[in-house]
Amino acid sequence: MIARGLVGLMALFFFAMGALFWVSLDTQAAQFQIQAAGALGNASIRADFGSFFLSVGLFCGYAAWKQHGGAALAAATLFGLALLGRLVTIALEGAVPGAVEPMVVEAISVAILLWARSGWAKA
Repeated sequence: MIARGLVGLMALFFFAMGALFWVSLDTQAAQFQIQAAGALGNASIRADFGSFFLSVGLFCGYAAWKQHGGAALAAATLFGLALLGRLVTIALEGAVPGAVEPMVVEAISVAILLWARSGWAKA
């Protein structure tokens, strides 16, 4: 029950983040310290960042709704790859201020999703 609630809250939060990349691009991009060079760049930010968070939100929502371990694993995989990308950046470019907070969110998200998956169907 707790796992379902946590994953459900994650679904709402991350789905909202993805939707904000579509409707409030400038605000969201500024929070992530990204800037597009033009309309094509804006489309790429909406597509890539928006789709990442919308996908995570949908996977979390389905996982919570159906208590589906496979959907939880899909969301955990996306967060794990994002975390890996941040670690690669630190290895190649060094740590920068503000780098730790998103890594903590990603690591906690992976942990919650894998914990929830352990008690749900593996299908």
